[in-house]
Amino acid sequence: MMKKLMCALVVLTAVPTLAQDRTEDVRVNVQQPMPPLPPVPPAPPLPPEHPLAPPSYGIPPQVAAKIGLPQGLVQKVQDLTFEANDALIGLEAELKRTQLALEKELRQPSPNEGTVKELVEKVGRAETAVRQNRVGLMVAIKKTLGPDYWQKLEAEMGPMTPGASPRRIRIERRIEVPRTPAPPAPEREAGKR
Repeated sequence: MMKKLMCALVVLTAVPTLAQDRTEDVRVNVQQPMPPLPPVPPAPPLPPEHPLAPPSYGIPPQVAAKIGLPQGLVQKVQDLTFEANDALIGLEAELKRTQLALEKELRQPSPNEGTVKELVEKVGRAETAVRQNRVGLMVAIKKTLGPDYWQKLEAEMGPMTPGASPRRIRIERRIEVPRTPAPPAPEREAGKR
C-alpha cells in the first residue's frame, strides 16, 4: 500500500511541474486595412507610331553593299532622307506643342469642351503630317530604287510598309505608387489552458 501511495505522490508532484513547462503560446495577428492609395494622374499621351522607314542616314552601307546598290543611288537615298528628316523636325515639334496644349487644357478644373475638340483636331492634323512625311520618304525611296532594288532591300531589312513591321516595339509608361506596409499588429498572448 505504501508503494502505491508513494507512486501516487510522485505522479501528483510531477504533473504540475510538467504542466508548467508546457505553456501554450498563442499569438493573434490582427491585420489593419491598407489606407486608400492616392489617385494616379493619367499618363501623358504616347508619341505617334511612325511607320518603319530607312534609318535617318539612309540605307546602311553593309546592306547597300550586300544588295549591290550603286553609290549614286545610295547618295540619292541619303539626300532624300536628310531632306525629309529636316522637315520632320518642325512637324514633330508642332505635334508635341499641340499635345502639350491639349494636356494642359484637360488638366484644367473645368476644361472648355470646344477648346478640347479643337485641340484634338489639331493633334490629329499634326500626327497626320508626321505620318505623311515618313510615308512620303518611303515612297520617294521606293521610286528612286525601282522595284528590283526595293525588293532586295525589303528582303534584307524586313517589310517597310506602314504597320507591317514585326520589329516595331511599343513602350508604355506605368507609374506605380509604392505601398507603405501597415505597422505590425500588436501581439496578444492567450492565457494558459
